[in-house]
Amino acid sequence: MELYFQNSFVKLSYDKLLRLGKAEWRGRLHGAELREAYLLCHEMINRFSLIRWLADDRLMGSISPADLKWSLEVHVPRMAKSHLKRLARIPSQFEANREAIGVMINKGYTFDSPLELRDFENEKEAMQWLLEPARVSSAATSSF
Repeated sequence: MELYFQNSFVKLSYDKLLRLGKAEWRGRLHGAELREAYLLCHEMINRFSLIRWLADDRLMGSISPADLKWSLEVHVPRMAKSHLKRLARIPSQFEANREAIGVMINKGYTFDSPLELRDFENEKEAMQWLLEPARVSSAATSSF
């Protein structure tokens, strides 16, 4: 994986051959910092035509109501309309974050998008699923 961007709160990396992007979140981002990080994710997805994404949210803190509103209006629609085909997520250890991300995921379901989303407990399982050949969705897999 090649580093695309890193600060105290997020590390973004990608693999051009695998068309895979990864975001590792740490702490509580808010306002301009969170929005910039999300926009950098979109920039990376578009620049490298990524079709796979790993969101490691384990250490991501809560998302403010204002940032959630912005995410629902800007971030979620862009994710739903992106090149991504599969998104694996390792959920946050923080309940407030899981609730906010859940709202975003539910909004994503309102778009006509082929993006498959699945949660995992560890990176190894997430990567196995991301890299396996596409097949018919099972009950354990949700599509936006």
